[in-house]
Amino acid sequence: MKKVAVFLAIAALASCTAGGTTKQSGVPTLRLLAENLQLFPGAGQAVRIGFQTATGSADIIADLKPDTAALAVCPLAALGADLPPVTTCKDVGSGVRETITSAGLAAVALVVSSVPTARANVRLEYDDGGHAMSVQIPFLAAPDASAACKDNGCNPFFELTPLRNGAFNATAAWKGPAGTLVMLQGSVLGRSLTATGIPYREAARADGPSPLSITTNLSSQAEYGLVITQPPGPAAAPLGDVILNSTWP
Repeated sequence: MKKVAVFLAIAALASCTAGGTTKQSGVPTLRLLAENLQLFPGAGQAVRIGFQTATGSADIIADLKPDTAALAVCPLAALGADLPPVTTCKDVGSGVRETITSAGLAAVALVVSSVPTARANVRLEYDDGGHAMSVQIPFLAAPDASAACKDNGCNPFFELTPLRNGAFNATAAWKGPAGTLVMLQGSVLGRSLTATGIPYREAARADGPSPLSITTNLSSQAEYGLVITQPPGPAAAPLGDVILNSTWP
């Protein structure tokens, strides 16, 4: 019996260290990170995140700055679906894990209130129903050249794990000046550029006016961050109605 118990413990550890968690149902759990989301009050300014869950359910943790911001998370059947009344959506406290469940769940809308503006780092975890993700951002401020915003400290970026080997593609469209869509390879979340001074490898990059698209092949052994931004300078200006679509291996 001891040998069986040891074997099961090793198998469970191998499942976790392979890059993801598998529930008893046998369906792997995906983790979607959306960092540095700028949130403005009102349903019309909601940031939306689309994903593919196999079960109509997703866990969400949103770290808010300021943490006094009130956040309602609304389930949607599609990225562009009409929002339900915000009073029917789930209130989510900063740093608190909540479960969002809805028939046909395919996206969530983040509606902030009680503050003039907020930032959020969002983690979504859900049963793997596909590796496509999308984001709709009504307003993206012009890049800030301050020290706090260097190394992707302020601009939004996205990660989907666990990764598999294979093809990746992304498209971005918006209103406003030229921008940059780039897939960085390295610990973007850990800000390794700041820690080591070694630039990230760019697995794919496109610069110019909207729309932009990139394609590349990803390795399951590497870490990647999908970044949308623009170079700071006199030509920099806010981007509006940003829509980002991507499919990960």
